[in-house]
Amino acid sequence: MRNTQRAHRAILNWRSIAHCAVCLLLAACSTLVPPPPTPTASGPVTITVTTDGKTQRYALPNPMTAREALAQAGIALDELDRLSVLPFTWLTDGMAITIVRVRETLQTEEIVVPFTTQIIKSDTAPEGQRLLLQAGLNGKEEITTRTVFEDGVQVSRGIIKRVTLEAPREEIVMIGAQASFTTVTITGTLAYVSGNNAWIMRGTSRQRTPLTTTGDVDGRVFDLSANGQWLLFTRAFTENNAANFNTLWAITTTAKPNTAPLKLSTANVLYAEWQPANTITPTLAYSTADHTPNRAPGWQANNDVWLLSWFDNRRTRQREFIREQIVDANSGGVYGWWGTGFAFAPDGQRLAYARTDSIGVIDLAAKQQTELTGFAAFNTGREFAWYPALRWAEGNWLYAVIHGPPTGLELPEYSLVFDLAALSAVNGQRLELIPRAGMYANPVPSPAQITESGEHRARIAFLQASDPNNSPYSRYRLMVMDRDGSDVRAVFPPEEQPGLDPGTTPAWSPDGRLIAIIYQGNLWLVDPDSGATQQLTGDGLSQTPKWGR
Repeated sequence: MRNTQRAHRAILNWRSIAHCAVCLLLAACSTLVPPPPTPTASGPVTITVTTDGKTQRYALPNPMTAREALAQAGIALDELDRLSVLPFTWLTDGMAITIVRVRETLQTEEIVVPFTTQIIKSDTAPEGQRLLLQAGLNGKEEITTRTVFEDGVQVSRGIIKRVTLEAPREEIVMIGAQASFTTVTITGTLAYVSGNNAWIMRGTSRQRTPLTTTGDVDGRVFDLSANGQWLLFTRAFTENNAANFNTLWAITTTAKPNTAPLKLSTANVLYAEWQPANTITPTLAYSTADHTPNRAPGWQANNDVWLLSWFDNRRTRQREFIREQIVDANSGGVYGWWGTGFAFAPDGQRLAYARTDSIGVIDLAAKQQTELTGFAAFNTGREFAWYPALRWAEGNWLYAVIHGPPTGLELPEYSLVFDLAALSAVNGQRLELIPRAGMYANPVPSPAQITESGEHRARIAFLQASDPNNSPYSRYRLMVMDRDGSDVRAVFPPEEQPGLDPGTTPAWSPDGRLIAIIYQGNLWLVDPDSGATQQLTGDGLSQTPKWGR
């Protein structure tokens, strides 16, 4: 019985609390939204109404709201019309109401969108000569305009909708910037990027051919096949709302002018490289990312590896692509969002990888990874990450930049020590070659060269930081050494000249005698034996040299 009474009292208490809460809520609402005032007296009311350029007096039998008064006076209101008082205002004697008549119109029309012009400088033509590479074409756009009138007077006009009917086509004009450089012989095929287009030289430095004219080669992927027959490159998307930041393409270096490149149906590519020792079926490896346009650096690396090849099916007369995934998408270790570097072994059966904290080898047939060495990941303090540049020499040796331990009290991740080393791909043996070479030493082994005495010689070209204690921001100089780290020599540029930009990567000629390098935006050739140099381009737009047979 007592329990029943307690339960009954509890129910009454909760009902009282709920009742109080409702009352408080109603009180609060009443303070936030006051009710319209009510008349304090009854009787006839006289008001004036101004609308459509006229002012009239109206006698009302008793107080009422503005809305009711206008309805009783037979004055109609359109949806956009505006009153000088609120519609629910109670009118008192002598009040005046002004009505502003509001009208809007919508007009749709087609307009011409003029094309823009892209200027490409080229030193393949005499200075000042203009050559039209692509004719411009105007586009069409449909616009909808909204115009607002108040009492017949226009008060605003603006575009509320745009629809692209035909996108304009950019005009591309090449302007000659030819300089009087000495003509030199080019062994094999020398490819490079100039003005965001792919170019090649063959025979001599005067014989230059543009492989693309669209001005969208981004240089992120730019690789020439070992036989010099195929060029692999990525094209950038410039629209901010594009679904991808680049796409992967290939083109034969023997293509006729204006030949369309081959679209490889692969987007958001951070790395791609031709497989060496494969002259039958074009095959390449690549790694992808997810596009993150609203977050730096604009991608999230997948750290995956794919093999892609293609062939022409004679029966169906169609080109068929074959893709095989070697490494699944993964986090990529410390700072793995930036990506992983890769490099094919000369036999094409292995792929070296470089993460921000380790270097290893991938067996493509077995799909197995083996780590060779590890180190502390470098904290750049900015919205990019660093992983070692690495290249294979003939045999089982890798040449790479290694992030070294600190020399002072700084944490390992802030160490500014970057050493050049050789790594055995068999057992991970590490040979320290050039201490404090610099963050962007970028070692590149040469092809084997047979000297006049019959000696089998292979060398390493690399960059040495002018300020090893601040190599992320230092200028560099091109160096050459033997594969064992001996006979180290500075070859370019001269000591009294400014150094090379960080990130510059040398390219050896197929016979191992010359080095192509970018200096101050132009392509140069360097003979490391004689010290002779020759500038090849003068437009200041060159980058990313690649050299093949």
